[in-house]
Amino acid sequence: MVRLSEAADLLRLPPGVRDEKIKQGGKRIRSISITDIPEAGYLADIESGMTLSADKLKGLKKYVIQPFDVIMSIQGTVGTVGAVPAKFAGSWLANISLLVIRFNENAEENSIALCMYLKSARGREIISQLKKGDAIKRINVKEFAAISIPTLSDTVIKASASAFKEEVNLKARIDDLYKSMHQIRTEYLA
Repeated sequence: MVRLSEAADLLRLPPGVRDEKIKQGGKRIRSISITDIPEAGYLADIESGMTLSADKLKGLKKYVIQPFDVIMSIQGTVGTVGAVPAKFAGSWLANISLLVIRFNENAEENSIALCMYLKSARGREIISQLKKGDAIKRINVKEFAAISIPTLSDTVIKASASAFKEEVNLKARIDDLYKSMHQIRTEYLA
């Protein structure tokens, strides 16, 4: 096991990014929200966004999403987690209720392993223990950074990749079943 903060950088967008001044010219940035995090697999292309001035964007450069970053909700519905694919269009930022976890080494393997670990029974237990707040649940970033995660061994890499792929396949089957169900409803007494 290794402490998460030793293996990755944890980044949270600073407050004030959505002020009106940034909307006056600049570059269009796609803004990731919790609804963009899929139940399984990598994040899909993000549609929503905001415009940032060149100065504002320059100041936020380290927060711009990179391939294989892990995105986790830490405010509101906490613990929803997903990974950024190797290729994606445009520039992305995660909104303030999300945490970006960026691994220093073996980004692809580590991001998949962390996603699967946080979705596991042990990961859900850790997240549950870190949740605070009555009306709005949240996770403290410093406390989350201190959690222990499995060391990236060949066994962990293989198990994570297999579970990730199996989740994606199951989600595709579920989606197909929903389409079939809706088709039945559409055709009924048509």
